[in-house]
Amino acid sequence: MEESPPHFHPLAGCDWENFSAHLSAHEGFTERTHSQRVKSRLAVIARQPFTVMERLVFSKKVENYQLPQPPIFIIGHWRSGTTHLHNLMSSAPQFSTIDFGQTAMPHNLLNPTRFIGRAAMSTAVPKDRGMDRVKMGMKEPQEEEMALGNLNPVSYYNVFYYPQEMQQQFDRSIFLEGLTAEEVEKFKEVYVRLLKKLSIAGKGKPLLLKNPASTARVELLDQLFSGARFIHIVRNPYEVFASMLHHYPRLFNAFAWQKFDNIDLEEMVFYKYGRLMKGFLDQRKQVEGRLLETSYEKIVSDPVGEIGRFYDSFGLTGKDQALDEIKSYVSARKGYKRNQYQLTADQVERIQSEWGFALDEWGYDVPDSIEVV
Repeated sequence: MEESPPHFHPLAGCDWENFSAHLSAHEGFTERTHSQRVKSRLAVIARQPFTVMERLVFSKKVENYQLPQPPIFIIGHWRSGTTHLHNLMSSAPQFSTIDFGQTAMPHNLLNPTRFIGRAAMSTAVPKDRGMDRVKMGMKEPQEEEMALGNLNPVSYYNVFYYPQEMQQQFDRSIFLEGLTAEEVEKFKEVYVRLLKKLSIAGKGKPLLLKNPASTARVELLDQLFSGARFIHIVRNPYEVFASMLHHYPRLFNAFAWQKFDNIDLEEMVFYKYGRLMKGFLDQRKQVEGRLLETSYEKIVSDPVGEIGRFYDSFGLTGKDQALDEIKSYVSARKGYKRNQYQLTADQVERIQSEWGFALDEWGYDVPDSIEVV
């Protein structure tokens, strides 16, 4: 069931050039989102002077800046626990992350006037993500993918903005397929510039970023950020499948500028999981020795032990303080209940057939959390 979209769209954080590129490259916009598009356009125009000011004042500093330490990327398929792991690890003070305000307005990340935009945006941010009650807010750690979409026209978020082009936008944003050489270079350029700005804003603390879309971008990130480290989290594919189907409607209601009532969501979930996870398995040897693997189940059952292992393996400092913070974070969230799902026997059979490679790789079977009907 369609709901009224929020007042502002994530693309309200673009500069004028990128916002115009999004509008001109797509069609079939719905009347339902007309007001949202108008308000987002006005927000882009209102912020444009500050966007230009940031470029003029900080462009040379950003260009000459070198990351003091290789970033750590948390990766894993959507709904696999990347957000939970990111929140746990970023509760420690030694890391720098990207928060909601920064990912929504990456063109205004360093300029002192950014606080005006953040104050205005804070009134529109929901208290939680809805589908899993994970807390949201301007200062909560987020993923950098929204920022990438506001810096250039290539982003996984386009899957939700333009659902009539879902498969094409997925292939373009994850595997850079169908892009011109110029578009690929632009994507690489804005990714590097974004992390430099985040590092400057974070006063050089190690960057800890999570982005499910980067699960099959391991080789690209290794190329862009020398010595980058990765933590891959996996979850039972049956739960991932059910959670993904539950996850889409809310995002379409909030983000889609095209109609989405005719989308075969089940087909897209099967396609995306297969491509992404096979892509990861093909690339993980590239970063052997700098890749740690864990699971949602391990993080839930023993977060302190697992994250302590990460600190030891990567030689990270501040372990004792970090684990104390993580214990406090976990204690404050006791009582959180996981969603229960139902799958049909046909869906279970198809998961076993098409995702058997993942079931075998990580040793999963139908969990107790799934009722087969």
